[in-house]
Amino acid sequence: MTTFSQSITFSKDNFDSINTIKRINYNHIVLAGDKLWSTTYKNKIDDKSINETFNKLHKDGTDIYEKIGNCQNKNSWIVKEFFNTDLKKEYNTSYDKNNFTNTIIDAINNIHETSGEYKLIK
Repeated sequence: MTTFSQSITFSKDNFDSINTIKRINYNHIVLAGDKLWSTTYKNKIDDKSINETFNKLHKDGTDIYEKIGNCQNKNSWIVKEFFNTDLKKEYNTSYDKNNFTNTIIDAINNIHETSGEYKLIK
């Protein structure tokens, strides 16, 4: 049996009357037997910068594949790929290569669908 969970959170905070912080958090998890697919994306915008991170995880039995990315001010992504916690690759890639805008828009448009979407893990 396949189960899944998906959430999107938008927030805007101003705790000191000077700086406003905007955040987008996106999470998608699919679980099928001993397999797991997970995607997490975070976007934080404050008065100084735009910081984005993503984490894609795939677990198949005891094998764990993980891809982590960091980006600041929509410059290139710094990406690290791991297999069972061992760093296998580290590279830079263009901002558009890991742009989550369409993923979030698709998730909002398909909020009423109940099927798991494996396409989120690439």
